Amino acid sequence: MLVKYLCLCVLVIQTVSNVFLVRKSRAYDASVPVIVLCQELLKLLTCFLVMLISDGWNRTLSLISSDVIKDPVTTLKVGVPAFLYIVQNQLLFVALAHLDPTTYQITYQLKILTTALCSVALLRKQISGTQWFSLCLLAAGVVLVQWKDASPDAPDGFSLIGLGAIVCATLTSGFAGVSFELMLKTTDKSIWLRNFQLALCSCVVGLGSVLLTQREHIAAHGLLHDFNSTILAVILSQAYGGLLIGLVVKYSDNIVKVFATSLSILLSSLLSILYLRELAFTMTFGMGLILVLSASVLYSLYPPKKKAD
Repeated sequence: MLVKYLCLCVLVIQTVSNVFLVRKSRAYDASVPVIVLCQELLKLLTCFLVMLISDGWNRTLSLISSDVIKDPVTTLKVGVPAFLYIVQNQLLFVALAHLDPTTYQITYQLKILTTALCSVALLRKQISGTQWFSLCLLAAGVVLVQWKDASPDAPDGFSLIGLGAIVCATLTSGFAGVSFELMLKTTDKSIWLRNFQLALCSCVVGLGSVLLTQREHIAAHGLLHDFNSTILAVILSQAYGGLLIGLVVKYSDNIVKVFATSLSILLSSLLSILYLRELAFTMTFGMGLILVLSASVLYSLYPPKKKAD
């Protein structure tokens, strides 16, 4: 029980701090593609070190040689979700530059909808009636949260650029996550090897993005221009956030993850309203918040029933 509460607290702190760190990082002129590339390099190094610790030097090099270098077809397949994850990460920076943290977190829960639809289409997963109902609640809640208040004095938290960025991010997140899950389930390779492949492909795609879009910026200011403690904290948080979620699910359960997400949204709301004053609490926002939180809980707690043998 103590482990569950500890996982809950750590995940809530990581989720909330990550959103506010990324939001704060937009005040600096650091290159977003370079930040994303650094995240992927850190993931690549972490996966390599974990493989070294678990399999040893010779076994690790043998696996990388046989399953990554000498299997280009599979590596190219991993390149598809890698490309989508790079796009997603860059879009999330754009979204947080135009939306307050709470609106961002709530709208980003649309990834539940996109992931569910992709799972049905690609993995042939079954969705229960309660889950379909929760997806409808989720969509309605996001619409209410994004509903622009008619009052001229209300802060303008609505942004078409931010909304467009985060909707595209949820689409790439859903398809990338499900396609990578499909690859994991159709092969017998370790998850760390597949994550190494994913991070390697992401590094290649990220480097391409830097070379194509940031040459003038790098020539004028340098590769690590305006990198500081905030940017480094963002890189660490983004790189290890997914790993932390995996550990939480492993050592506790998915319910803890759901409640951590709900608590992080509520905490972000309080911080945005009371401390940052970036958000005005309205009736439509409150209703949307309740619907999104309810939908997240319902979707996770009521999966389809397994058929009896």
